[in-house]
Amino acid sequence: MKKYIYGLFFALISVAMFTACSADEGTDEGNDGSARVTLYQYVASAPNDPDVDTQLRIATNSATQEVYLLAEKTENYNAHIKEMGEDGYKNYVVEKGQKVEGATGAANTDYTVKNLIGDNTITVVAKGNGSLSLVSTDFTGYTWTTVSAGTYYFCEGAAKSFGESKATTLQYKDDDPTTYRFKDFWGIGKHVTFSITDDTTSKYGDGGKVIIVPAQTTPFTLGSNGALFMADAITNKLANMPSAILPNGKVYIAMVYYVKAGTFASGVERFVPSTK
Repeated sequence: MKKYIYGLFFALISVAMFTACSADEGTDEGNDGSARVTLYQYVASAPNDPDVDTQLRIATNSATQEVYLLAEKTENYNAHIKEMGEDGYKNYVVEKGQKVEGATGAANTDYTVKNLIGDNTITVVAKGNGSLSLVSTDFTGYTWTTVSAGTYYFCEGAAKSFGESKATTLQYKDDDPTTYRFKDFWGIGKHVTFSITDDTTSKYGDGGKVIIVPAQTTPFTLGSNGALFMADAITNKLANMPSAILPNGKVYIAMVYYVKAGTFASGVERFVPSTK
């Protein structure tokens, strides 16, 4: 069973931040005679890799004497829970898991779990006064292959806000080579993603494959209009103008930036690789 997991809200800035949560019985010193633990999970910051690393804050109460952590494939976690039940799995984590140094008594302990590929479940068990308390959370890690570094050029309307261009890196997802991204486009962990279709277009040159930029948020807001979104023109239904990636690695996107009230900026943007 997964319990005491709290969502984390992020400010739209390049540095991940915590938000305060209300006091919870079991995390306040002296509240319980039994060990209790709460997990806060957030995006891994540099020098960690947020694609495959996740950061945890482990909050324990005064009855906690030891804390153990185990990360395993979610399918294995589910099998273990089915086989031994939650109580049995608590003992399994204590036996097989990593002891978290410094996590004792009423404390907040930061811990980074690294190199998680695929679907994983991370379980933390607090031990103390003859009791065991369990909490779990999930993390899915992906690996990406770099196609090329290069320069991304904004359309005229967007350039007024974002600058004429910016350096970025084009990558594709290893387990789904039709999924691409511009890595850390808006800051660490804030990528722009798109997918390649089977359709072709010669609008920007021979051999172009049509790409789709799904609706996604940017880190910006426009006052009372709220969040600024981005999508290709066909997805946004602003125009029937395709976007494409060419065999030479260049990418052309008929981009639309918009808010709930309407279009903020639109035009053809392009990525020019520096290695091709």
